[in-house]
Amino acid sequence: MMTLLPAVLLLAAAPRVSAVVVYPDRAQVTRELSIPCGPRAVARFEQIPPAADPASFRGHSDAGTVEGVRAEESPRIQAFATERQKLDDQLLALSREIAVQEALNARGLRLATLAGRYDDVAVNLVNRELTTPKPDFKAWQAAFDAALATRQKAADDEIAAGAKLRELRRKRQELELKRTRLTASARRSEYRAEVQVSCPAGQQARVELTYLVGGASWQPTYEARAEEAASAVELSTYATVSQATGEDWGQARLTLSTAQPSQSATPPEIHPLRVYAEQAETKKVLVRREEVQEHAEGGESANTTPSTPPALQAAAQGLSVQLTVPEPADVPGDGRPARVFVGRSRLAARFAFRAAPKLMPFVFRVADLDNTGAFPLLPGPLDAFRNGFVARYGLERVPQGGRFHLTFGIEEGLRVKRAVVQEMQVDSGLFNSARRYHYDYRFELANHRPGEQVVELSEHIPVSELEDVTVALEEKTTAGYELKPADGLVTWKVKLAPGETKTLELIYRVDVPASYGTGSP
Repeated sequence: MMTLLPAVLLLAAAPRVSAVVVYPDRAQVTRELSIPCGPRAVARFEQIPPAADPASFRGHSDAGTVEGVRAEESPRIQAFATERQKLDDQLLALSREIAVQEALNARGLRLATLAGRYDDVAVNLVNRELTTPKPDFKAWQAAFDAALATRQKAADDEIAAGAKLRELRRKRQELELKRTRLTASARRSEYRAEVQVSCPAGQQARVELTYLVGGASWQPTYEARAEEAASAVELSTYATVSQATGEDWGQARLTLSTAQPSQSATPPEIHPLRVYAEQAETKKVLVRREEVQEHAEGGESANTTPSTPPALQAAAQGLSVQLTVPEPADVPGDGRPARVFVGRSRLAARFAFRAAPKLMPFVFRVADLDNTGAFPLLPGPLDAFRNGFVARYGLERVPQGGRFHLTFGIEEGLRVKRAVVQEMQVDSGLFNSARRYHYDYRFELANHRPGEQVVELSEHIPVSELEDVTVALEEKTTAGYELKPADGLVTWKVKLAPGETKTLELIYRVDVPASYGTGSP
C-alpha cells in the first residue's frame, strides 16, 4: 500500500466525473476538480470504486507540472456508516409499527370472539322469550343486530390490520435486503488518490485524474426510417451503455470506442500446410455442397446522389474508431442500461421489391445503401420503420464505404408463388454413359397495388465444380433474366401493371457421367 502525500493545499469539494471513454469491455474515467495553486498543491480524489485499476491512475493539470500521483486502498465501511445508520433507524421504526399492527390484529381477533358470544346471548334470549306468552321481537332484533355489527367491525379491522401488516413486513424485507447488500459493499475496499501539482501561487489549476475500470460496456443500436419519396434512408445511431462500478456518471461527456484493450496485439503464427493422400478404391458420388459465395464490395453506389453529412463526431484511432456522444449523459453505476443518442445520417438509397420464393413466399421492400458515414457500422440490433414500425433484426458490420442492404418488411400488395413442375432423371448417351437431371419451376407474380411496380425475383441453379458435370439453362426459360455464373443466381426484373399477373419459368438440366453414384446433384 502506498503512502499518501502530505496535503499542503487541499480542496474538500468532491470531484465529479467529467468524461468517460467507454470500451466494449471497460471504461476510462476522468474526474476533475479545481484547486488553488502553490509549490505543492494537492488535489484529493475520494471514493474511487474498487473496480478501478490502481496501476492505471494518471494525473493531468492545465497549469504547472504534475509532480506525482499517490493512491491507497481503504475499507468502505466508514463511507457507508451514515447510510447504514439511516437504514438501521428505518428498520427500528418499522419494527415498532409492525408491533402496533400486530397488537391491533390481536384485538380484532378478540373482537371476533366477542361477536360470537353476542350470538350466543341472542340465541339464549330467543329461546327464553319463546316460552313466554308475549315474546319481545324488538329485543330479538336488537340482540342480533348487535352481534352482526360486532362481527362486521371485527372483520373490517382484521382486513385493514392484515393489509397494513403485510405492507409493513414487505417494506422491512426490502430494507433488510438493502442493508445486507450495503454491508457486503462496506466490506469491500475503495481507493483514494492524491495528485500533487506545482504551479504559480495565486492561480487556479484544473486537475484531472484518469483511471480504467472494469464492469462497463456499450453496444450500438440503430433506427432506420425509409424515405422512399426522397430515395433515402435516415439512419440513427444509439448506444446502450451499462456499468456496474458503483460510481454514477452524472452529466458526463461520453466517448464510445470500438477498441478492445484486452485483446492481444501479438499476430498469429502460421504453420506449414501439408498435403498427403492415401490410395483407396472408391466410387465417385455426386453430392450437394451448400456454400455462401462472398465478394468484396466497393463503396461506390449506383445512386450517386450525395447523402447528408452525418451529425456525429467520429475520430479514427488506427484500427478502431471513437464516437463522441453529442450531449452529456447520465449512466447509473448499478448496472442499469442507459440509452444515449450518438448521431444521425441520411444515406442515399435505391429501393426495390425483391422476392426469393424458394426461401419465403413473400415480396419484401428492400433498400441498397452505401455507408457514406464517418465511421464503420458495428454489429447491433436495428429497428426498421416504414409508415410505422416494421421489424427488428440484426445489422452486421459494414465498413466505411461498404455496401449493405436493409429490409422494410413484407409488401402485402404484391404476391408471389412457386410451383415445382417437373423434377426427373433421364438416361442419355451411348450405353447410358451419362445421366441427365431435368428441373422445371414456375413462378407467378401478381400486382394488387394501385400503380405499376417492378419486382426482382431470384432463384438459384447449381454451380458445378467438376469438369465432367455441366449445368445449363434450357431455352424455354423465360427470357429477360440476369445470370451470375459464380453464384448460380438467376434474377428477373418484372414490370407489373395494376391488377396484372405474370408467369415465369425456370428450366435447367444437369448432365452427370454414369460412373458417378446416385447421390442428389
